[in-house]
Amino acid sequence: MSASELAQLGYCERVAHFDWRYGAKRSPEQLVAQDRGNAAHDQFYQDSLAIARASERKGRCFVATLALGECAETCALRAFRDLYLRRTAPGRRFIATYYRLGPAVCDLLSRHPRLLSAVKLGLVLAGWMAARAVARRLAQ
Repeated sequence: MSASELAQLGYCERVAHFDWRYGAKRSPEQLVAQDRGNAAHDQFYQDSLAIARASERKGRCFVATLALGECAETCALRAFRDLYLRRTAPGRRFIATYYRLGPAVCDLLSRHPRLLSAVKLGLVLAGWMAARAVARRLAQ
């Protein structure tokens, strides 16, 4: 069942019942548009999976890697970066700033273990939230 059909069920149950009883009639143009929409959804899903898989291998999460090491939270933060932040201009500016300042922040954190512990707690929470957001995006 397509997303359009699901939306139509919520919008007009009479049409859904009529289609169920008598069969849905689609024009050739509607079928072409439906195929095009399904192909676009499939392509987006495949692209999202590829981004998520690539995020598992990419580095440059300086602070997260220092605080947490290579773990599920670090991978989730990378996937969030790729699926959400890289898609917008403000997100790309944030990433560029992070890459510029990240090594200095890591140097500071490595000299202050208490501060590193506090950052670690924040990153665990951020990683958990990022994992939920990524899972929602990939489920769409």
